[in-house]
Amino acid sequence: MDFSQLRDSPIFICGHPKSGTTLVRAILDSHPQLVVYPDETFFFQGFTTNVANRTPDMKLSLGQRYLLHFFEAEGETPEQRFTTYARTCEAMRVIIENNGCRHDGDLLSAAILAYGQNHGFLTPESRYWVEKTPYNEFFADDIYALWPEARCIHIVRDPRDNFTTYYKKHPDLAVERFALGWNASLKAGLRNLKRYGSQRYLILRYEDLTQDPEKQLSLIVNFLGIRDDKSLRLPSRAGVVWQGNSMFGDKFTGISNKPLDRWKQNLSPKDEYVIETLSGSLMKKQGYPYQGKLALGQYLHTIYWMIKQAREIPRVVTKALKRNFGMFPQ
Repeated sequence: MDFSQLRDSPIFICGHPKSGTTLVRAILDSHPQLVVYPDETFFFQGFTTNVANRTPDMKLSLGQRYLLHFFEAEGETPEQRFTTYARTCEAMRVIIENNGCRHDGDLLSAAILAYGQNHGFLTPESRYWVEKTPYNEFFADDIYALWPEARCIHIVRDPRDNFTTYYKKHPDLAVERFALGWNASLKAGLRNLKRYGSQRYLILRYEDLTQDPEKQLSLIVNFLGIRDDKSLRLPSRAGVVWQGNSMFGDKFTGISNKPLDRWKQNLSPKDEYVIETLSGSLMKKQGYPYQGKLALGQYLHTIYWMIKQAREIPRVVTKALKRNFGMFPQ
């Protein structure tokens, strides 16, 4: 296995949380030419910052600890899972030892390829390794600096449906904050598409993927330069059939459009107005129809909310710095 070549062939899945990033990963999971890591690594969102000034040995140790995870396999005992994890840690060390570590990105590729090696997903057919963490789109410059041949697939979802689902997980989230975050995510994706081109950055709509999967799967196959395979129609996680991660408790056996338009029954008129007021221009650009009515009272309320949030910036930044830089033991 030529690790030195394969390590420079990543696919990153990008997008706002609960927009369909996990569905994209599940679609790719069992493809014979891909090594798909079944969990989020938060490599750019936390790991790289916290290992910046560490020694190579310490970086490897932290990579084994934070990038590699335990994965349950049917019938395995806890002791067997630990043994598999320990073997994967050793495989990661060997990959780094035999191929060197040019930059921190090699820790991520070594972790994912070691996972693939010890779980039977790394084969002579493997062409890419795949990582999915929401908000990867904000790190596209880092991605392409480390891996010039990388490919990114960015999934975007109607913000009204996206919020309806996301709110089930984060009921304290202000709709204004969500809308601004959705805007920032999509703007980053559009910027990346313009900067790096359609050969390296692909933006898909969740609605298109679930309503016309064959057309979208063809786009993905051509974008990645992989062969069409029946596994793309059978979403999985670590090779096991994936039934979705719906916040509404639904179980799926394939690519389903059932989650579409839930906002029409679950989103309050107030929240709808906020999202359309703050995200309307981007919604229009992505082909999402909306009322287009300006609710002056809601608009003024939103402006007041934004001014109030601006006053909180120093406290929020301080809290974030403490949280991020306290991630690893000193």
